[in-house]
Amino acid sequence: MAVQDKIKICLNLLVAVLLTSCATTIPKPIDEQIESIPELNVVRQNVDDYIGHRVRWGGVIANIINEKDATVLEIVDHPLSKQGRPTETDQTQGRFLARINGFLDPVIYAKRREITIVGTINKETKQLIYQFEYSYPEIVVDSLILWPQVDKQMQHYYEPYWYDPWYPRYFWSPYYYPYRYPHRH
Repeated sequence: MAVQDKIKICLNLLVAVLLTSCATTIPKPIDEQIESIPELNVVRQNVDDYIGHRVRWGGVIANIINEKDATVLEIVDHPLSKQGRPTETDQTQGRFLARINGFLDPVIYAKRREITIVGTINKETKQLIYQFEYSYPEIVVDSLILWPQVDKQMQHYYEPYWYDPWYPRYFWSPYYYPYRYPHRH
């Protein structure tokens, strides 16, 4: 085998390793091949046309209702990232209900927690949000992920201008400034 062939094989292997290491994966509980996922705002316009469709939707829990043998989560929709996690944004297409068999603890499945569900559109349910009658698509959930909470206060604060992280910062340095980290109040 020629040296050039060996180099080509090594480069191809290196490229394959780099591409697979950068690939984003959806966690197993919600990793299901769904051909076409209708958007929530389209489904809300006519839920009857989408009954039986499989969806992967996610968002933030707005309310939890424990019934006799099921739990219903009211979820404010948010777009999903490539990993299937709801993105942190003010954009939403509305709300939907997720029906899960069994009991979910309201302390763990609390308001404002991020969740992603996979299930089947079952029916349309109308409920009041304060005095406004709202039409929810209801999803019978097969699998879900309650995402771990991220402590926003513990994320580092970086200065908005460039700095050399290797340059020593002494108080007599003209480039000295204190590093800032968020403080709990």
